[in-house]
Amino acid sequence: MKKEQIRHLLNLSIEEKRAFLDSFDSIMSDCDGVVWNFTGPIPDVDKALQLLKHKGKKLAFISNNGMRTMEEYKRNFNNLGITVNENNIVHPALTTVKYLKSVNMRDAVYCIGTEIFKDYLRNAGFTVLDGPTQGFPDERVANSVRVYTSYFAETDSPKVGAVVMDLDVNISLAHLMKAKCYLERNRNCVLIAGATDTIVPLDTSMDVIGPGYFIDVLERASGRKALVLGKPGLALANFVLEQFNVTNPERTLFIGDMLPQDMGFGTRCGFQKILVLSGGTTKGMMFSHDKPNELPDYYANSFADFIQLYKDVAEKH
Repeated sequence: MKKEQIRHLLNLSIEEKRAFLDSFDSIMSDCDGVVWNFTGPIPDVDKALQLLKHKGKKLAFISNNGMRTMEEYKRNFNNLGITVNENNIVHPALTTVKYLKSVNMRDAVYCIGTEIFKDYLRNAGFTVLDGPTQGFPDERVANSVRVYTSYFAETDSPKVGAVVMDLDVNISLAHLMKAKCYLERNRNCVLIAGATDTIVPLDTSMDVIGPGYFIDVLERASGRKALVLGKPGLALANFVLEQFNVTNPERTLFIGDMLPQDMGFGTRCGFQKILVLSGGTTKGMMFSHDKPNELPDYYANSFADFIQLYKDVAEKH
């Protein structure tokens, strides 16, 4: 898609609007910045979701945010008037669990992530290691050369078969050092990445640094390439296509607010794509982006534009 060809949904002709609404049966959507923001709701998204469901569109949600439990996701959707079960939500921690089970992982997992993420791994039966609090009882001891060296040298018991890296607001240099040690001690140890976002938008006016930069540091330092189980990873794309039994990807519409993660993921899956401006990307950022596979087919101000879209088609009819 050429940038100059990307049009706002509500600027389509009536015939184009009708054809667009008839062109997809399923919607897969990001959550943060699209369905809600970290700081609160996005106006009229609830009405848009209810309308789409009433029109017979199947809804599923694919999030890179492992900071929320599945119960919290379901509660949030319930507050929007939408009943969603676990089969309709792709959660990065649960995707990681499924992958580790698929490869029959028996070794320990070193996880850089939230306690919620780590609890999902623990509850699935995996031995989870973390840090840097292990071996660092206080700052004075942490700066001791002897203790410092010992901490990074003791990486053989238990054996670590996977290093998992997701969003962790407490990440430190020691986390990355420890992860590098595990990866270098065991060449069969797999590096897994959840969220790859370099920027996490809290709303349209504020964003914070995401885990993507730290994943890049670890890849460069270890010489290993991460298996990405978050958007826009190929492994996640294959997982989603299989889980939802997608046989005609062009009949699925993907909606997101980020260009590399969401639009790139939609391209990888073969979906139609809409970028909404309610989260981490502005119109100017979209039109200045130089990677065609990370551009949308259409854009909209927010999910709520579907309300006006259906209204326009109904009035003309």
